[in-house]
Amino acid sequence: MLRIIMFVTIGLLLASMFLAVGSANEPGYEMTIPQVTAPPRVDGILDDAAWKAVAPVEWGNINTGGEVDKDQFSRSWAVYDDKFVYVAFENLEPDTASLTIDQKVRDIDVWKDDAAELFIEPNNVGAEPYFQIVINAENLTYDDENGGAQRVWDPHLESATRVYNDRWTVEVKIPFEDLGVDKPTTGETWGWNFNRHIVTNASIWTGWATTGSSFHTPERFGALTFGMIVTSVKPTDTLVGTWGNIKSVW
Repeated sequence: MLRIIMFVTIGLLLASMFLAVGSANEPGYEMTIPQVTAPPRVDGILDDAAWKAVAPVEWGNINTGGEVDKDQFSRSWAVYDDKFVYVAFENLEPDTASLTIDQKVRDIDVWKDDAAELFIEPNNVGAEPYFQIVINAENLTYDDENGGAQRVWDPHLESATRVYNDRWTVEVKIPFEDLGVDKPTTGETWGWNFNRHIVTNASIWTGWATTGSSFHTPERFGALTFGMIVTSVKPTDTLVGTWGNIKSVW
């Protein structure tokens, strides 16, 4: 009888540990991304076949509650290959002529501009280490680890932006090596969040997963799972940009 009680007790402890780990993500925010054989070209134009291989997530949650109007919602995609994860943002904005793009120095206050943000937590335990990438509408970048001192984490990013009349887009290519990991295995899940700072006519912080008052809340990130390889996708349409910027940071 004692042995049975011990087994039950151990089983309950293991179950509680599993549930604790599993609760590291904000419920309701999950996406699975494919591995692609033809990765997207990083030019800010979201017409690549790779983006048709995955359904985007659409979001506009204000971090302090509520949602922005539909004409300021965002959509985001992600795919991966053997060495990189690729991410795209499409940020709706009815007044792109009023985008705030004041920052001029990489890694200094880029988040004060109209900017897209990405949070990545490879261990998926709702804790440090996690990584932050910020890209403004003019393709100036900011990156750091654990919300810490600037310039400490210096990844080899390749990024591009485009601005249209009613939206602006971002594409970014991130090496797994710079995240301190090997290529993820199929079924592996990371903590992940898409965020945005909207400055036109206001100052609003939005996100995919609802992290509350601070984006730096890894226990409330969404969950991104690495799926199986995809070798064929549907045909794509072509978008024409009004202006854009392409840059590699090495």
